[in-house]
Amino acid sequence: MAEQNKENLKKLLNFLNSEIIHKQENRWFVDELRKLLPKESVSESVVCNSSITKIEKYLALDYKLDESKILLDYSSIKNDYLRECFEADCREMLRFRFGLRGHRIDFGEFCRFAQIQAERLLNVYYQTKGSIFQIRNYIKQYNPTAAGLEKCNTLESISYSVKLWAYSKEHSLKPLYDILDKVRKVRNTHSHGSAHSADEIFFQTHYAMLLKSGYPLLSNCLVDWSTLCKDELKNDIYVNTLKDTVGHKHYIDLCWQRRQPFDEVIKALEVLILHVSNHID
Repeated sequence: MAEQNKENLKKLLNFLNSEIIHKQENRWFVDELRKLLPKESVSESVVCNSSITKIEKYLALDYKLDESKILLDYSSIKNDYLRECFEADCREMLRFRFGLRGHRIDFGEFCRFAQIQAERLLNVYYQTKGSIFQIRNYIKQYNPTAAGLEKCNTLESISYSVKLWAYSKEHSLKPLYDILDKVRKVRNTHSHGSAHSADEIFFQTHYAMLLKSGYPLLSNCLVDWSTLCKDELKNDIYVNTLKDTVGHKHYIDLCWQRRQPFDEVIKALEVLILHVSNHID
């Protein structure tokens, strides 16, 4: 235990030295750090351990997560380096799930690392299909209208959405596609800060419109189908004028995002890992 604590402290010192204390913009942090360090020798070991605990908490350096068994099983990935990449991204994803990075739970960052893993899994699958020419032709069998596919000279340059759609069509995995495509949308919104603000304005406006129009809503802000179906006239209006519009579909996606369904995303990754593992040599 003592040796492990020593290694953890070395990591902490290296991080402080390389990333924090020598940068001018972090002078405020150095000042705060000094306040945490003991000014008196009450019981040196006790005070020191207390100070280090505070510093680790402040920096969100979660060594236990680094050393623990990860939530997703990537043992089917035989390439050691590739498997370590998957596991590292999974750990980073979980840091944002449990608020260990920057002391905040962040569904957007969680989705970003979930998409990294999902796309890498799809690449593992498609790289078994041969050359880039063969891969493009294989994908076109299931996604014939994919835009820009012919211009892609590497597997990595083929968009995630194109690969995800083709894979889900080939293997009849629409529920999986629905979740992982929502992950993509969250990731895209999260990478554009202004888009997030615009989405919030849109959500509130659309929600107010639904209320004003008298549509029954559930606690998750979605239309209550079972209640709506009892009102034949209103149900017909909803189905014929609103249900399949781009705006309302976007609203439904935002409802999902606001719910922050971490476990649904993790389950989708579990399914994709298992499925890809069963379809590669």
